[in-house]
Amino acid sequence: MKVFDGDGFLANVWHPSRETWIQKIPFRFAFIDAPEIDQPFGPESRDFLNHLIAGKPLSLDPIGKESNDYMPIDPYKRVLCMGFLTEQMDIGRIEYYMNGKCHAGSVKSGRPATRNIELEMIVNGWAWVIEQYTFDREAEYFEAQDDARQNRRGLWSMDDPEPPWVFKKRQKRRKRVNDGQGRLL
Repeated sequence: MKVFDGDGFLANVWHPSRETWIQKIPFRFAFIDAPEIDQPFGPESRDFLNHLIAGKPLSLDPIGKESNDYMPIDPYKRVLCMGFLTEQMDIGRIEYYMNGKCHAGSVKSGRPATRNIELEMIVNGWAWVIEQYTFDREAEYFEAQDDARQNRRGLWSMDDPEPPWVFKKRQKRRKRVNDGQGRLL
């Protein structure tokens, strides 16, 4: 697995009918946008995602969006997905997110627990919720983002972090001007 940034990665995928692994399929999370690598907290966002998923089996559910005729492929040929990670929860003290808030508690008996990777990125302050799409869990995602902002986690430790879609638009504009396309004659 190779993590590019806080919302995109390559993964090997099991193809059941061929009974083989397909190598290096590009994925992008469907409902979050993480800082670009050149932005503040871009490398930290990537590193957090890498630590969260590297070398671990994931469940990746393809997501089709209306803007793309419900195909789960984005313009860059990445599979849009919602990702889940199931790990063993060990006995002891844990921190967790539930009902819009972070909590702490104790695990009395070890068991597997499934975590939504997008939600983990949001509540830890490493990604924004993409606002232009509606989806079933959006209220939960926005609550997690509000919790991260209020508690100044991750990118929210800055007073006014610039969302990646604004950053990319500004970079394109700057490139056009530098290339001479933005000048009036």
